[in-house]
Amino acid sequence: MNFKNAMNNVVLGLVTLIVSFSASAQVKWDMYAFSGVSHPVTLRLKDFAEEVKKKTDGKLLITVRPAGEFPFKATEVVRATSTNQVQIGEGYAGMISGAVPMASVANLPMLIRNHDDVQKVWPIVQNYAYPEFQKAGLKVLFHFEWPPQNLFGKGTPVLKPADFAGKKFRTTDAKQSEMLKSLNASAVSLAPAEVPLAVERGVVDGFLTAGFNVLGAKWYEFVNWAYLPDFNAGGPDFILVNQGAYDKLEPKVRAALDEVALVWGPMMTKENNASEARDLEILKTKHGITLHRPSQQEIDDFTKTMPPIWTAWAAQHGPNAVNMLKEIREVLKK
Repeated sequence: MNFKNAMNNVVLGLVTLIVSFSASAQVKWDMYAFSGVSHPVTLRLKDFAEEVKKKTDGKLLITVRPAGEFPFKATEVVRATSTNQVQIGEGYAGMISGAVPMASVANLPMLIRNHDDVQKVWPIVQNYAYPEFQKAGLKVLFHFEWPPQNLFGKGTPVLKPADFAGKKFRTTDAKQSEMLKSLNASAVSLAPAEVPLAVERGVVDGFLTAGFNVLGAKWYEFVNWAYLPDFNAGGPDFILVNQGAYDKLEPKVRAALDEVALVWGPMMTKENNASEARDLEILKTKHGITLHRPSQQEIDDFTKTMPPIWTAWAAQHGPNAVNMLKEIREVLKK
């Protein structure tokens, strides 16, 4: 072998080594998202994935998989992420309340009603909820909020609590279901994709969600009214990472991921909440949905009927839940 051929072999070997190292250094994650492909939340999570790719110099590639791409439901994302079926998953508090009860405390009706309330009690929520995620082998990368949850429906509108009687509504959490039960109404559990047909066929009279979601999911096509007391804060929505997958990342990649996450949670919360007033106005003016917001006195009177639901939920989930509820009520003076 002459010198030229020897040098060519050396260069080829180095190139192969570099390519091999680059391939091994690149990590690919799947991310479960429960909203549809064109929903604003899905799009914002895709922007998050792009930002992670940029900040990690392409070493961490996150592919966001919208609703329908995986054979499990939004209620099963804790298990799916814990078992590494996906490395990162979107866990909406109400939908994962069965797996991580403490994380869904903000879904108690008329307790934590909006962003200001969430901010006041978030250290308490973290203190009690995050250990539950850790037991499942999960790290909370960040969280974000949806706008307050309200009631949207078709047919005879709900204008006051007495109007709930005899109606059926889709809920995302058992605590909302208990609220409906206390109002002589019924709750139906449906996956997001099942909601449109259920309303059209009269299986339910409506659903609890945010105006932001009604517009984003295009559910305005089959409702004509909204009752807006702000039953509970939206979510929060937890972005969960398999702890083992996270620990395997190179230190610099982990640091870059954490840096993006630190910004993304507050940014998504701000964008989602900012969208709500605009989207409600669009629902009213463009799609003909009648909006009814009860008076503060009506809200206060309704809130006074809810503590039995709060205390029953806490008692069901043990001393930690009882203590968490006590601390939250003290902060919110409820």
